[in-house]
Amino acid sequence: MIRLRYYFIFLIIAVLDSGILHAQQIKFNHEYSKTLVMKLGLSIPDGEGGSKVFCNFETALDLIKQADNLTLQVPKIIYLVGWQYNGHDDKYPAMFAVNELLKRPQDKNGRESLLWLMREAKKYYTTVSLHINMTDAYEDSPLWDTYVKNDLISKNRDGSLMVIGNYNNRKAYQVNYKNEWNSGWTQKRIDSLMNLLPELKNAGTIHIDAWIARESKGHYESLVTESEYQKKALSYWMGQGIDVTSEWVMDYMTGLVPFAWHFNARTQEDYLNIPAKVYTGSGINPDVKYSDFDLGFLFGQSMYGEPLWPTWQKNEEDAKIWDKRFAAKFYLNCLQYFYLNTFDRIAVSGTGNERVAEFSKGVKVSLRDSIVSKHDIVLRQKNDVLFPVVWKETPTLAAFSMEGIVHGIFRLSGAWNYFAELDMYEVSIDGLKHAGKIKVKDGSVELDLKAGQPYVLVPISR
Repeated sequence: MIRLRYYFIFLIIAVLDSGILHAQQIKFNHEYSKTLVMKLGLSIPDGEGGSKVFCNFETALDLIKQADNLTLQVPKIIYLVGWQYNGHDDKYPAMFAVNELLKRPQDKNGRESLLWLMREAKKYYTTVSLHINMTDAYEDSPLWDTYVKNDLISKNRDGSLMVIGNYNNRKAYQVNYKNEWNSGWTQKRIDSLMNLLPELKNAGTIHIDAWIARESKGHYESLVTESEYQKKALSYWMGQGIDVTSEWVMDYMTGLVPFAWHFNARTQEDYLNIPAKVYTGSGINPDVKYSDFDLGFLFGQSMYGEPLWPTWQKNEEDAKIWDKRFAAKFYLNCLQYFYLNTFDRIAVSGTGNERVAEFSKGVKVSLRDSIVSKHDIVLRQKNDVLFPVVWKETPTLAAFSMEGIVHGIFRLSGAWNYFAELDMYEVSIDGLKHAGKIKVKDGSVELDLKAGQPYVLVPISR
C-alpha cells in the first residue's frame, strides 16, 4: 500500500514550458521526508555486447519483501538501476527497451515482468520506479545518429562534441538541453517511456541520474541557459504526474525537486532555512572530502541502500550478512532521520564538534556526545537508540544497539506510562519473533539488546 497523500510547497518561481509559474502550489505524489528512498542494481553491460545480471525482477520482489519486514513497513521508493537494454548506463539517450534477461520464466518478455514487479511491490509498502539518465549520449545508442544530425549534443569551443565521462568503456557525451527541448526530443523520450511502462503513472516518481547542466561553449550557451531548459524538462515530467528526484542537490531546483541522493552542497544555514519536507536526501557522499559530514547527524540522514543488497556483494559470505549491515544503517540512521523530520528546525548553537541542533518541542541533537533527546528523555546515546516509529499509526518503539546492552535502562515519555507492560519482538527479514514481555516501572524499561539486533516494543494495555 502506497501513501498518496499530497503536500504543498509555497515558494518558488519556476520556469515552465507554458511560461512563468509564480508562487504556485507544487504538489508531489510522495512525502519524501517520510519515505525510505533507495536504489536496487539489476544489471550492467558485460563488455562483450551482453548483460551481467545481478538481480532479476523476481529476485527483486523477494528482496523488497525482506526489506519491508526489516524496516517495519516504512513507506519505500525503490528505483531500479540497469533495467534497460544490457544494463546500467547502456544506450542513452534511448531508454525504450527492458533488459530481457531480467524477465520471469512465465512472462513473455521483460516489459511484462517489470510491470508485474511494479504492481506487486505495492503490497509491501513499496513504490517501484526507474533510475534513468537524461544527460548522457553514447555512440552505440539507437538515437546517436539522430542526436548528432540534429545538433542535440553540446559542443566545446572548437565545435567538437563535449565528452563528459567514460562509462562501460564508452565515451559519454552531454545532451544539449536547449536544442533537445526545442527539437521535441525531450518530450518524445519522456512520452515513449511513459507509453512503454504505463505503471509509471501510478508510481508517480522517477530518478534522473547525473542530471547536470553544463555550458555549451560551441553553442554559446551558458550554464544558466541550459539549467532553464533543464527546468522545462522537469515541468514536462510534472505534467505527466511524475515527481523527479536527482543525484546531486541543486540550489536552483529547491521546491521543484523534492529529493536528492547526495546532500554534500548543503550548508548548515540551508538545513535550517529549507525544511526536509521541501528538500531532503539520502546522505552526504563520503567521497566528497570538503563536505560538512556532521550535518548528517545534526539534522538526520537516510541511507544508501544500493551497496547493501545481497545481489551486489562480491562474495557469498558478505551476501549472507547483508541484512545485518542493512539493519545497522536503517536503525542508526533512518529512525533518527524520520523522527527529526517531524519537528521544525530552530537553530544550531556552538561550533565544530560542539554544535547542538535545536528543534521544536524540546528536541535537541548534540554532536559532541552523540545524544538525541526530547526534554529529559534520551532517545539516542552514541550507537544505542530507542526511537518512536513515527510512521506507525499505533504506538511503537524501535530499539537497537550496535555493541549490545545488558540491563540497559531507558526512560520513556509520559504517554508510555499508561502501559504497564510492553511486548518485545526481534526484527528480521522474515518478520517479527516474540522476545518476551517488558515491565514499565517508574517511567522506564530495562532492556537486554543483542549486538546488531533490531527490536520493536508495542504496548500491552493495562
